[in-house]
Amino acid sequence: MVYTNRQDMKNKYIWIALFAFVLLLAICLRLFSPNRPRLVWIVEDRFIEAWEQALPSSPFRKTILTPLSAAESPLPRHWYGYRIGCRQGPNTPDGNGNSIRVYHELTRQGRYEEALALTVDPWLVFRRSATPPLNREMAERGPVGNGRIFMAGSDRSAVRAWTAQLLQETPGVFSEDEERWDRIGERLFIGRNFQAGALTYRWEEIWPYLLGEDEAVWVYCPLSRIRELPADETEDLKADVFPTRPEWDEFGIQVDILWAIPYGSRNNRKKLTSAETWLQSAAAQSQIANTLGWLAAHQSTRPFNPISWNAQKAWLTASYVWEMIAQE
Repeated sequence: MVYTNRQDMKNKYIWIALFAFVLLLAICLRLFSPNRPRLVWIVEDRFIEAWEQALPSSPFRKTILTPLSAAESPLPRHWYGYRIGCRQGPNTPDGNGNSIRVYHELTRQGRYEEALALTVDPWLVFRRSATPPLNREMAERGPVGNGRIFMAGSDRSAVRAWTAQLLQETPGVFSEDEERWDRIGERLFIGRNFQAGALTYRWEEIWPYLLGEDEAVWVYCPLSRIRELPADETEDLKADVFPTRPEWDEFGIQVDILWAIPYGSRNNRKKLTSAETWLQSAAAQSQIANTLGWLAAHQSTRPFNPISWNAQKAWLTASYVWEMIAQE
């Protein structure tokens, strides 16, 4: 009888040890398996540097970061996380054509469906403080007297942005006639709306005129272009939204948006709660925005400088915002 009890006890320990071994093996296989679920940031190439600077101060400093250009297609099934970039925005929300997306609640909600707006690069009309704001008549027919509107005509996005403003038929509604877009874009440089030779101007050629004091100058461009200039040279600049039509009672602004869009299986997306919390924090967005020279989408962030404060005010008070989808 004693022998039987001892044998039973020995068998019990063997089974416990075997169970522990199997459990440990399963854990090790899960931890070290190449196919285990893995959080991966897929970042548009031009934002890689900004992301590399933001991650070390986050809870995700050891997670994998891969450039969009190097990401496999299709993605490995065990990957999950966020796609970071401008070219990976959500589907057109309001059915607007001509490669324009319009958002009416983005500044308040900070997201569109699952897509999180992290930072924005608002397009505004920049001028010196002594120069009066641009009005709608000047925007459509050109300034009269001592003043010029400068256009970087060699940059297609600048031409397209100005054309969009002229073809915004009602607040947030743009013409869908692509031939009309082309026609208006070509006619921009026929009249006296812009400086002589505007069609071939680059941004670098415009700044001496904007920063000079010889005449009134207006430039419609992204905030990031101004942030590239020395801070002491831009202290006297002001930023205004593009002038609306007199009969409109609301205004919108054009922005480039840095989106974070979740991807992965349904089960793996449930693990993104902490990542979403970090992405939507004022600290994370401020760091990313200041690296890029953009503006944090978060309402509680502190602007980098006075010109950024002008931009933030426009962003937070706009009735709607719209982004131009990059043309291939």
